Amino acid sequence: MDAANAAIPALRFTGLMQALAGCLGLAVLAALAWMALTRPAPPEPAAGWGVRVQEHVRVLAASPRSIATDGNAQARAYLVAQLRAMDLAPAVQRATVRKSVVHAFGSIHNTIGVVHNIVARIPGSAPDAARRPALLLATHYDSGSALRDAARGAATAAALLETARALRAAPPASDVVLLFADGHHVGALGAKGFVEQHPLARGIGLALKFDPAGDGDLRLAQTSGAGGAALDGWMRAAPELRGSSLETTLSRMLNDAPHIGPLAGLDAPALLFAGGEAAPPQLGDAMLRLARTYGDMPLARGTQTASAYFSLPLVGPVHHPAWLGWAPTVLSCLMLVFAWRRLFGADGVTEAAQGAFGVCFLLLAVRIGSWNWREEVEAAGLAGEHRLPLLVLAVAACGFVAGLYLLRRSIGAAAAVLGALAWVALPLLPIAFFLPDAAYVLAWPLAAALAAFLVLHSRWGQRQAFAPRLLVLVVGLAPAAALLPPALRDTWLLLGPHRIYLPPMLMALPMLCFASLLLVLRIAPAVGAVLALLAAATFALPGQAAPRETWLVDADGAERLVYYKDMNTWRAYWLLPDQPLGDWRQQLFPGRQPTIFVEVFGWNSPRQWYAEAPREDAIDFPECFLLRHSVGKVRLGEFTVRSKNRAPHIELRMSGAKALRSRLDGVPLTSKESGWSLSLYGMQDRVLRFEIETDPKEIFAVTVQERLPGLPRHLLPPQDAGAPYVRAQSGMTLSTDILRFY
Repeated sequence: MDAANAAIPALRFTGLMQALAGCLGLAVLAALAWMALTRPAPPEPAAGWGVRVQEHVRVLAASPRSIATDGNAQARAYLVAQLRAMDLAPAVQRATVRKSVVHAFGSIHNTIGVVHNIVARIPGSAPDAARRPALLLATHYDSGSALRDAARGAATAAALLETARALRAAPPASDVVLLFADGHHVGALGAKGFVEQHPLARGIGLALKFDPAGDGDLRLAQTSGAGGAALDGWMRAAPELRGSSLETTLSRMLNDAPHIGPLAGLDAPALLFAGGEAAPPQLGDAMLRLARTYGDMPLARGTQTASAYFSLPLVGPVHHPAWLGWAPTVLSCLMLVFAWRRLFGADGVTEAAQGAFGVCFLLLAVRIGSWNWREEVEAAGLAGEHRLPLLVLAVAACGFVAGLYLLRRSIGAAAAVLGALAWVALPLLPIAFFLPDAAYVLAWPLAAALAAFLVLHSRWGQRQAFAPRLLVLVVGLAPAAALLPPALRDTWLLLGPHRIYLPPMLMALPMLCFASLLLVLRIAPAVGAVLALLAAATFALPGQAAPRETWLVDADGAERLVYYKDMNTWRAYWLLPDQPLGDWRQQLFPGRQPTIFVEVFGWNSPRQWYAEAPREDAIDFPECFLLRHSVGKVRLGEFTVRSKNRAPHIELRMSGAKALRSRLDGVPLTSKESGWSLSLYGMQDRVLRFEIETDPKEIFAVTVQERLPGLPRHLLPPQDAGAPYVRAQSGMTLSTDILRFY
């Protein structure tokens, strides 16, 4: 009895030491995950950068710079003058570019625009620079048409100007081609015109595109044809810029995410860096470091084998060929089958079913419980707040791990662990097949976790003391701690603003499954303490951040106001989307309520405020002439359109029938039956001749709409002394006519 009583304190001391050691091991994994979420601070930009860049931004952001407008021409003149002051010889590439997009149900939308790209070449310092492939630095200088869009994109154009100044003073080995593209906001027409029509496009060895999209720091957002050789430059020049092939894969699924676009058509690798507009000096410094590094690299024509790339704590960005992800994927599947047969034999179907379905029940419980918070999580994501999503994740993790420990008591640790890791292997196989660039997120962590599990259940592992076994556990979970948290963060930040929450949730569930490896060691008190600390830590995070969409604020109350001049009714109207009215706008719609404007837009139009407005004769209707309307084997409508307003944007839309074929000035537009619409930019007052063929039994109409930035301010009611002044670029003026072919 005395010996047994004396052993009790020793056992308690051993249990306490194991709990402390377990807490230390979990702390190491938490520190590894925290380092994976952080990145090194960028170096301070050189003196003088900030002043010059801010001056460029001030000039470029003075007014919207949408394609074919006066603001666009003024920005172009400023950029050309600045480049000439650097002793460069910029050229303005004027090109007519066409783009076709197939929408839902086969409807075809054509876009034709006259773009004015600014192209300049900085000669390289190498003796054979003229024979080397050149480095392309590309951005765009146009903006959206709304007043709130004036500042967007100005920072990247300003940073490229100062990068050009620095490269001109100390050029790299290879030639550098600068592209300030036009028409980016209407389908990347400028970049398409450069790739298809400019002679310098055939000599590009690598392209770096800088896009201001996003409200975060500058990051590598997408690659095209870029393998290890191209990625090495980013990793050497700017390792503080985060980026992963997972983010690239997900961004391809979003229409309004930044894309490489037509530059992918170059026979050369292309890298897209997005964001960074909030800090133009840092943006310019990173741009210069990238340009110098790639400019001194031996560039070669042709695309490269795709690579998976990501960042590791203490190491920084790394990459490997995408096909290499199959190695840990296949190895994981083999280890999973081997572990089942070794531990449960050939007849271990019962244990396999208990483990798989037990973990499946826990995952469903977590998913259903989290679904109850979907509206709150969505609101938090749109507001830029991350505390609530982290709290939901922490509570879900606590519940899932507690369920794992209960499951272990009924089926054993081995069945629970293998059942959980089997659910990680299940999505890994299709991901490796269809999305090989993103397979690294699960492949390497799963291979490491299964390897650690087999080691711990081997004869060697069973004979070891607690400390070596804990070390094996920490090493096995280290890849999951290093790769999964940043992957979840990037998925949330990329898809959350688009109200897409299924991929982040699917990313979080495998993260929970890796926690099953903790069942192998008896460190339940340490696990419980760490999870409780994690849940409590979320309450200490900052509260709501600035909303993501603050740039949408209507500065003067007229941003969405439309002056609509309609040829068919011979009247003019004030139009405004359905929203609460305030200040002087109530005077425009006295005694009105938002309604469907059937007279002009039909029964399927959205509800909006509308009221009659004085007709401004200085604004012309579209000049449309019906030249021919015949019915034979096909119904043929032939007409001309000219804008006496020299509208920068003309929109044509066909209704009532589908076009079999169509032509513009004798050049085919469409050649198969489809819905028909067309956007024209920069046509000035050119006479455009259209021919549309339809089925002879169908009648159709063509709506012609000229879109002019700004409002006739003299027709607006007087404003109060304290009200914001309606600026010239606010709102939009629309002039419309309809041609009917009956």
